[in-house]
Amino acid sequence: MAQYLLRNGPMNAVSSNTLIFVLGMHRSGTSALCAALSASGVSFGDHLLQAMAGVNEEGFWEDAGVVALNEQLLARTGSAWYVRATSLGEWDSAEYSDLRESAKGLLARGFGDKPLQAVKDPRFCLTLPFWLACCDELGIATRVSVIGRAPLEVARSLEKRDGFPLGYGLRLYRFYRGCIARNVPADSIYVRFDELLQDSPGVMSVLANELPLNGDHQSVAGAVRNELRHQAVATQAADDLLSQPDGGSIDLQALDRQIEEHWPVELTLDEFASRFTLRGHQLTELGVAHSAALATVDQRDRDIEALSGEHRNALATVDQRDADIASLSAEHKAALATIDERDEQIREFDRRLSQLGEEHSHALQTLRERDAELAWIKQRLDIVSKVPGVGYLIRRLRKNAQG
Repeated sequence: MAQYLLRNGPMNAVSSNTLIFVLGMHRSGTSALCAALSASGVSFGDHLLQAMAGVNEEGFWEDAGVVALNEQLLARTGSAWYVRATSLGEWDSAEYSDLRESAKGLLARGFGDKPLQAVKDPRFCLTLPFWLACCDELGIATRVSVIGRAPLEVARSLEKRDGFPLGYGLRLYRFYRGCIARNVPADSIYVRFDELLQDSPGVMSVLANELPLNGDHQSVAGAVRNELRHQAVATQAADDLLSQPDGGSIDLQALDRQIEEHWPVELTLDEFASRFTLRGHQLTELGVAHSAALATVDQRDRDIEALSGEHRNALATVDQRDADIASLSAEHKAALATIDERDEQIREFDRRLSQLGEEHSHALQTLRERDAELAWIKQRLDIVSKVPGVGYLIRRLRKNAQG
């Protein structure tokens, strides 16, 4: 299985608390290697950049803080990841002391909760000496794993993602490859991207001889999928370095000659100019469309303002109607109270009428009783008045009483 990786120099003893630096040229397969390492028990922490559709669907496996600090390091040298810098900074100078403290803070924080941790960023190709020095100061054991890919595949992937002409993408690959050769330790582990995709369990089995990975390497087969390889070139002759997989022993001077032969500098500059011109036309079209969109937005704002005025007027009308309803409601309540009062008066009048009716009935009954008594007395007097002697006397008394 030795064809799956190349280790330069004697192997260092690797403990379970070793920090692995994963690096390689952008678009070389560093994310695929990280997915395999993660499936083999390596942790990358909880501060990773989010996946991006069309760029890295499975995730970047890059710590956001580390990437930001690498960007700061390159910016201080007047460079960036896409620039072929003539020289990079003297990383041990006082100029970078503040960034060294920030880096040591990130390293001390760690990258997950597993004994074997890893951190990945293609920018490590340019800044690795800075980070290894920080690890030495903190006493952190390190190993470096580099993944390589055919230069032309990398250049085509950069062309698709970033719009770089192939000639520039190849020269950028050459620049990164030279930095790797200068910056990585002698015991660095090299992995080929194509072999990782074809037989990830086999590659990880060999890596396990260098790193304390989990024993079940068949689990990585589902983590590394061959369909993620969107740019593939057919392998040409053995001396065609542009299409040959990079396993760590590429002849950089021969690579320079082949790049210049197929994509001369002048042709590359012409392609850049053409693409900048095309991009300028596209930006102009976007500007015109943007201006039209802004005019439409302005008209919509005016329409919205007009509708807003109507809405405010409608709200004012509704408020007035609410006030009218509230006023009518008060009058209605007062009217109901008056009706309730009149109803109570009527009920009291009805009670008095009922009481008077009862008294009237009683009075009538009393009158009837008195009339009956008077009739009886009259009847008796009529009888008595017919009695001789006494009758005469009674008749005289009645006559006197009547008049």
